[in-house]
Amino acid sequence: WECDSEDKFAAGFRSDLLQNDSYDNVLSDLTASASHSLLLGKWLRHCNIKHEECHRQAGKENFWPKRVICVDVDDLKELTLVEEQHQGEHYLVLSYCWGPVIDQDKKRFCTTSENYGSRKLGFSYDDLPKTFQDAIQVTRALQKQYLWIDALCIIQGPDGDWDSEAKTMADIFACAYCTSAASSARGWGDGFLKPQSEPPDIRVLRIPSTPTCACDFDDVDDGPHMKRAWVLQERVLSRRIIHFTTTHTYCECRDGVLCEQLIKLKLPWEKQYFILDPNFPKRLSDSGYERTADFREYSISYLTFETDWKVAIYSLVECMGQVLGTEVKYGIFGCFCGSLLLWKRTHKNKTPPIPYDKGQAVLLWFWMVYPGGIDFILDVTQGLLVLCSEDLGFVNDGQALSVKVRKFRGTCRMEQEEEEYAIFDGTEKVGSLWFDVADYIQFQDCFCVVVGMGKDDKKEDSRKTYNVLILR
Repeated sequence: WECDSEDKFAAGFRSDLLQNDSYDNVLSDLTASASHSLLLGKWLRHCNIKHEECHRQAGKENFWPKRVICVDVDDLKELTLVEEQHQGEHYLVLSYCWGPVIDQDKKRFCTTSENYGSRKLGFSYDDLPKTFQDAIQVTRALQKQYLWIDALCIIQGPDGDWDSEAKTMADIFACAYCTSAASSARGWGDGFLKPQSEPPDIRVLRIPSTPTCACDFDDVDDGPHMKRAWVLQERVLSRRIIHFTTTHTYCECRDGVLCEQLIKLKLPWEKQYFILDPNFPKRLSDSGYERTADFREYSISYLTFETDWKVAIYSLVECMGQVLGTEVKYGIFGCFCGSLLLWKRTHKNKTPPIPYDKGQAVLLWFWMVYPGGIDFILDVTQGLLVLCSEDLGFVNDGQALSVKVRKFRGTCRMEQEEEEYAIFDGTEKVGSLWFDVADYIQFQDCFCVVVGMGKDDKKEDSRKTYNVLILR
């Protein structure tokens, strides 16, 4: 991370801060200070004017979620769940951790078929968990009227509309005016705004002309929020995000990151190339496998419900598949099929596959079938020659893989070497092997599928590199 001053923006904000007291009456003593909210509003307006790449994508100008929460501008405590379309208006979204949730809390806080009708008539701010209350405070402080929170705007439960609504996440986050991210909250009861007993007098508050700050954005990247599997999708798809942490507030958009102390953070380009894509996922068409392999971080993220793996990344990979012009199934892209099948489990407890519902099962070929983290066996910078599609590819609408099955020749045998197994042909080590589950460690009488070859495949001698999957 590199820090730089944002002099022009800071000068404009100082001027606004000394002249504008219109935010004093917007906020209660539960929120950040008036000057803090003025900063967020100023940043969003600056982004609207200066960052054309942060605007809504063409063709999405009139998108509106199926439901939003209406925050009454005159009465903070009174909320309604509305289904009317409000093209031309703005809405915010909340990105947060559900945390450990018991059935009693879900019934109390979530929108269900039982309370859906009454919430359209009105419900109380006081009956919501602290994180939701803080999101409502931010929405009102930014002088916006509408807010989207998944637990409230999607009907939860077996008779709800979660399956259909979850697939619209790409548009919901991409078209929102802004995403509020509860980056330091471990659950919906924690909240994320700092208590403010008495809003300061903004007419005497001064921002240093040469601000200094110890921020490095790691409190976002390493915070509990980023350990949540849904967040990768929400962060990448959002046009801009306000991150609320225990020590700082950050404003992130396609132009970079601004700290509340008016420090501009220059993000490591290779790290944020994927996230700060002005027209996500356009850059993937040029970056290929190296960027697609970022799924290793997603695989170690936390899910309240393990069976949400497919849904939690659905919108993200569908967007990527469209730009790459390839079929996508369970985190495996057809055009990178050979490379992305070369994964191994990193979790020491190699537990059985996730118990997906009948009809929703994930094939054992795909990394989403197991809980815990994964890593890719190849270095992403290595060249990999892939097979012709008739030897390796999706069939039956992605419900199966068509492969060419082969047998081993010679006297191959296996020996354990720490976390992996070595393959020997006679006395010579010729390869390494990793197993997916602990209760089936066997090499004899197995078959294999070649999914890639090294660049030495064109050599005329027999010493070539092959990447294979071992089959029972």
